[in-house]
Amino acid sequence: MLRVGIKISFILMVTLAVKSVALADAVSDKSAASRIAKLLASFDLEPFIAQQGNPAPGITVGPAIRIENCKNYPYHNQQSPMQGYVMLANDIREGLRIGLQCISGNGPAGPLHPYHNQQASLLLDILESNHQKTFRCVEDKTFAYAVAIAPPEQFKYYEHDQDISEISYPGVAIDTYRVSGFLSRKHEPSAYRDFFKLDEQQIAEHLAGNPKRMQRLHRYENRKELVFHEMVHWLGHAHTNMSPDVVDLYEACCFGGSDFISDENSNKSFQLRACNILKDTELWDANQKQQTRLWRKKAYDQLKPDMRNMYD
Repeated sequence: MLRVGIKISFILMVTLAVKSVALADAVSDKSAASRIAKLLASFDLEPFIAQQGNPAPGITVGPAIRIENCKNYPYHNQQSPMQGYVMLANDIREGLRIGLQCISGNGPAGPLHPYHNQQASLLLDILESNHQKTFRCVEDKTFAYAVAIAPPEQFKYYEHDQDISEISYPGVAIDTYRVSGFLSRKHEPSAYRDFFKLDEQQIAEHLAGNPKRMQRLHRYENRKELVFHEMVHWLGHAHTNMSPDVVDLYEACCFGGSDFISDENSNKSFQLRACNILKDTELWDANQKQQTRLWRKKAYDQLKPDMRNMYD
């Protein structure tokens, strides 16, 4: 009877422990959901929508989110300067809604590993603070669509244009030339002739007049995905394929694959693969060394190459 009693007590303890963990996760999920809802509600864009002029040097929305120099966001075709600012503010809000709900386990993918809910909480800590978060638009200043101003110990290792380097952490620089799919004006003349196949008159027009949009240059359509991607870098996550790259995994799982892939079935397949990786208990419970081994062992390192092979 004693052994039976011990066994029953042990089962009861395990059951209570499991229920306690489940309850803690449920409370955590509810807390994340309420924090996200409060954050999104703070984006009051109505005062700006009716304005027509250029709000130099910028506008502030939500919890100290500063938007600067964005009259041409996203594609240099706005009817009024304020439209660019409002569109970016809306993209930020929608990117946060989709991304934070997803990684906190409240999105269509369902619960992910608890590690990702912790990342959602850390990002919310940054967003809810009174410290300014700057989104600055630049034109033809970088060959990236956007650049995250990451924690100083990471950001200092990169060379950036002054308009970008003077942005304080946390921030994001968005290059509207790259987002629009415009051809840069920074190439050597031979590159325009030999690679882009422009004649001398076209080169002159491009350098002196309106920038050319080249068919082979990608115009970024899923902009809410882009801004959330950059904000995840604020947590100190860098790109890698030697171990889990949460930035790219969140993008693929939460936003439906890749903006560079137009095939819907391929995007659904890549989205599912990314979400399954984010749910892998063995991977996310492991230490960094073990994660690197598991990343290769489980062939998770093939996700990025497989996606790139499907780029349009």
